[in-house]
Amino acid sequence: MRYFTGFTLCLAALLVFATPLRADITTNPSRMVLGENDRAGEVKIHNSGGHTLRIETGWTAIAQGPDGVLHPIPQGAAPNDTKGLHLWPQVFTLKPGDTRAVYVVLDPKSQVEDERHVHIRIDADRVNGKGPRWGLTLPVFVREAAMPVSAQITEARWAGAQSLMVSLYREDGATPYGRLIASNDRGEILGELGNITLYADRQTIQYKIPLERLPEGAVIISYLGSGEFENQVFDTLQMH
Repeated sequence: MRYFTGFTLCLAALLVFATPLRADITTNPSRMVLGENDRAGEVKIHNSGGHTLRIETGWTAIAQGPDGVLHPIPQGAAPNDTKGLHLWPQVFTLKPGDTRAVYVVLDPKSQVEDERHVHIRIDADRVNGKGPRWGLTLPVFVREAAMPVSAQITEARWAGAQSLMVSLYREDGATPYGRLIASNDRGEILGELGNITLYADRQTIQYKIPLERLPEGAVIISYLGSGEFENQVFDTLQMH
């Protein structure tokens, strides 16, 4: 089974040019969760390309979807709030092969109530000034440790010959994060889609799962947790 543990900035999140290009920037981890007893985190940014890059970091309300494209956070999401959060460094350079850590710290006096979030925006430019700017975002959640997750697969249908359209609904609680997997009744994976985050309460959102092969018999759709929700099964639905 394949897992999404970090973003590779290869084909999307392109800010200036419409044509996808390769940037060879990776971040690890792909998300951060802070709480009452865990008030600091770090993100390692690696330059695996052949050019020295100027990196800028800051806060944003834009999220990166499963397709790698940047999207505004939908209405109905947990509050987007940077209060008490500190981010540094905000400007630095990365030579080819170098890795640099970016740190996020929650102020000791900041209370942790329910859930709020913000995204770190990472922009990369070539130091020589030639070439496009790339950007990606990484979510930072501040939440209570015991918040439950309520997510449902409400519908699954065929969308063309080799893909499935899956509808997800979140009731309330913590913002779920995971992956959608389509499998047959023998447990063999037919297709999957990672980086699935349901930001908005009481809203339905649809995702298309591309299938690597066609099923024989029933298809089982599973929404499985990733990151801090690893090994959790949010919901399953069987298609006939």
